[in-house]
Amino acid sequence: MTDTLTSYRLIAKDLTASLKRKAADPVVARETAYYEAHIGQVKSVDDLLGDQRLYAYAMKAYGLEEMTYAKAFMRKVLEEGAASSASFANRLADDRYTAFARAFTFGQGFTATGADPTTFGSTARNAMLSAPLALADSYDFSGTAEASLTLESRIDAKTTQSVTIRLNAGILSRQVENLAAVTPTEISQAVMAQIDASPLKGRVQAGLAADGSLFFQTTALTDLGADGAAGGEGVNADTVVQAGGAVRTLTIRNAPLSTADRTAVDIGFGTALGPDTMAQTVTAAYLRQTLESDAGDEDTGVRLALYFARKAPTLTSAYDILGDSALSQVANTVIGLPASSGATTSEALAKRAAKIAEKIDIASFRDPAKVDAFVRRFAAVWDAQNNTASAPVLALFAGGGSIDAETLASLQTTRARS
Repeated sequence: MTDTLTSYRLIAKDLTASLKRKAADPVVARETAYYEAHIGQVKSVDDLLGDQRLYAYAMKAYGLEEMTYAKAFMRKVLEEGAASSASFANRLADDRYTAFARAFTFGQGFTATGADPTTFGSTARNAMLSAPLALADSYDFSGTAEASLTLESRIDAKTTQSVTIRLNAGILSRQVENLAAVTPTEISQAVMAQIDASPLKGRVQAGLAADGSLFFQTTALTDLGADGAAGGEGVNADTVVQAGGAVRTLTIRNAPLSTADRTAVDIGFGTALGPDTMAQTVTAAYLRQTLESDAGDEDTGVRLALYFARKAPTLTSAYDILGDSALSQVANTVIGLPASSGATTSEALAKRAAKIAEKIDIASFRDPAKVDAFVRRFAAVWDAQNNTASAPVLALFAGGGSIDAETLASLQTTRARS
């Protein structure tokens, strides 16, 4: 049996080639072809759940294979979506469900409704939709990337107005400093500029919440008419738009990408994925999951290494590691932290998170080379603990004494090259 570090290196050194070989596997190729041929016919949650083969493929793509049987559970995930922080997927605190809900929106909208004053005399509450996750530090819009959504608001019982918001290189080129690194602030400003150029000007505003997520909310407006003075009739008549109340609503829907060659970018509320783009997104995820799963059948350490390498760039804090058992196992192995005792008090979790943050520079995982170095350290320690039969030199250190992760990585690298 090949040791973990060598197996990981063989796969990771040319991941594209590894994925192509996996895609050529007859079983994988057959299931992928079926998915690509039929996903375009899926227009609703019922359509997806009703085709067991498509549904199973999609579940595996997002690492949810073990939950394929739970259709009622997954229906709730899909029907509530991921746009609201209160949705079922977001309450599960497992980003696999959030990712799944985002991928299969089927064009449904996310709606918030204002509230009338209470009997205690409070004012009406405006309608508001806030994305469940913070925007990334920056987005690359220099190529074919595009975010696309339709924003709609019911102004009163008879009037609904909308605007389709698109962010791409052509639209942003005169509004941002660097198309390859568009900041959250620039995104919110560009969105607001499109609202202000639409019938929703003064009626809806967009901005960044304290947690860095994009939000939309209805606003009040008093239009004094053509004469700019209170009172008047006809074109001079005043128009008052309330921010809240039971009539006022705010809806966000997916909108088609402007051209077929565009690449969908999610800025918090998702973006329209046509059948071809959706198929490519899911099949890519399926191939990666299958590659990791099959590698894990031979060596659990390889699967953990590949999984960590995939997830590391998305991590923002030690709590992201604590919330994922596989990531925790990798981190614990590298820094020598015992497996969790099961304590779930906030104090125990905080101490554990502090220990991980002290030992692991999570911010460095934005650098692929740093991720690879960390994963190789994990593989070396994993081999020392689990695979001494396949790496005999490591047996010298079994039983007594200790050896640091860097030395183990060096030994394994030397062995792999010999």
